[in-house]
Amino acid sequence: MFAKRTADRAGGEPSDDVREERHVPVMVREVCGFLAGSRSDGLLVDGTAGMGGHLAALLDVLPDMRFLALDRDPNAVSVLRERFGDHKRVIVRHASYTSAQSVIEEIGLGRASAALFDLGLSSLQLDDPARGFSHSMDGTLDMRFDPEDGPTALELVNTLPEKELADIIFRFGQEGRSRRIAAAIVNARPVAGSRELADAVSSSVRSGGVKMLSRVFQALRIAVNRELEELDILLDGLASWTETDARIAFITFHSLEDRRVKVLFRDCGSFRQYSPKWLLPGDEEIRENSRARSARLRMGLRT
Repeated sequence: MFAKRTADRAGGEPSDDVREERHVPVMVREVCGFLAGSRSDGLLVDGTAGMGGHLAALLDVLPDMRFLALDRDPNAVSVLRERFGDHKRVIVRHASYTSAQSVIEEIGLGRASAALFDLGLSSLQLDDPARGFSHSMDGTLDMRFDPEDGPTALELVNTLPEKELADIIFRFGQEGRSRRIAAAIVNARPVAGSRELADAVSSSVRSGGVKMLSRVFQALRIAVNRELEELDILLDGLASWTETDARIAFITFHSLEDRRVKVLFRDCGSFRQYSPKWLLPGDEEIRENSRARSARLRMGLRT
C-alpha cells in the first residue's frame, strides 16, 4: 500500500509541516500533458473535481473543451460553483462519478472525449475537525463525503460486531493487527469522537504510531463512503459514456484502488494502456508539495 498525500486531495494524514498547503493539484503538468491530446472540442469529465485545481489548469490547456465537474461533497461543490459558476464551458453538479452517464444524458452533452479521476480525500475535508477524517484533531466521527448519505463512522465504530470491525480494518486498511485493534475499540465504547478513537487504537499495540492510525482511519473512511464499491461501478460502466479514443486519467494513492485501475486498462477489451503505463511525481514536485509523494498517475485510451 502507498499512502496518499496531495494538497487538493489526500488519502491519509498530513504531517504538521504540510498542514498549510492548499489548492495545489498533484501532477498537474503530467495530467495536462496527457489530456491535452484529447479531441479539443469534446467533453472532459472531472469526476472528483474537489476544489478545482486540475480543472483550472485544464481550462487553459484545452480552450475549446467543455467540462463537467462532479463531486460527492456539497462543500466542494460550493467551492466549485463559486470558482467556476460564471464560466461558460464549465458545468458543476453535486453527484458521484458513478452518476456521470445519467448527468451527461440529462444535460445532453454526448459521450466524453476525456475523463479525470483524482481519487481520495480532499484537504477541504481532512483539515476540518467537524468531518472527523483526521486522527490528529478531535472532532465528530462523521467521515462521509456527502453528509446526507449513509451511516457515519461513529455509528460503525459503536455498533458493528467486533469481527466486522476487524474485517474492515484488515481489508481496507491492510492492517495486520486488525483483531487486536478492533477489540480495543469495542472495549472503549461508547467512542465519542476522533480523539477517543485514536486513543483506543493507540492503546491496542505497542508500536505503529501515526502509520497505524492512518490505516485505521483510512479503512473506516473507505467503508463509510463505499469507495471501492463506487470505483468498481465506475470502472464497469466507463466504456458506456466515453467515446472511441477518449483519454482516461486516474490519480491513485493506495494499492486497493490502483490495482483496480490497472486491471481495467490491462485486461478490459474496451480500453488499452497508454505508454508509459503510469507516472510518478518528480523530485521537485515532492520537495515543493510533500503530499504528492505517493501519487501515481495511470493512463488509458478507450478503444
